[in-house]
Amino acid sequence: MADKESQMQKEKYIMKSNSKSPAELRKMNPQEKARYLAYKEPSKEIRSAIVCSQQRLQQWSKENKNTLKTTIPQRDEEYRKHENLIGQLKAAEARNRIRLMRLKYQSFRVEEVNHFISCQPTAQRALRLELLLPRKIDTSSPGDTLDTLERKRIEEILEDERGLTIKRT
Repeated sequence: MADKESQMQKEKYIMKSNSKSPAELRKMNPQEKARYLAYKEPSKEIRSAIVCSQQRLQQWSKENKNTLKTTIPQRDEEYRKHENLIGQLKAAEARNRIRLMRLKYQSFRVEEVNHFISCQPTAQRALRLELLLPRKIDTSSPGDTLDTLERKRIEEILEDERGLTIKRT
């Protein structure tokens, strides 16, 4: 018991030595004051207000517990239907956003490939680049899209080492 009493006296001494007077509190800057008051025990008025509000919350929850149980099943089904509808709408919006992004990417890619092809110094290089870089990405294998005349013309241009067939100036 002597230990408990001496311990309590030490705690009271520590609390008294750390307590500041109102004049000292006014002299403190706002940050120091906030730090000090954050760890200080609340006053009797504040403690009683906290206890009253907790009691009111407990009383309210006891009173409304029965009424909430009766109305929940009806609302729950409507809520599920509503949430399902909202989920479907969000999924449709997401699909649409992805489709638009894909179309935008493809159009930018086509523009960039066309720009690369048009910037080539010779027609031969432009043709080679055009054959290497397809404008659109085909997921299916369409096969050969060139007819015989186009193929013959392209082979002539590619075989021409000096660029005599087509000159770009």
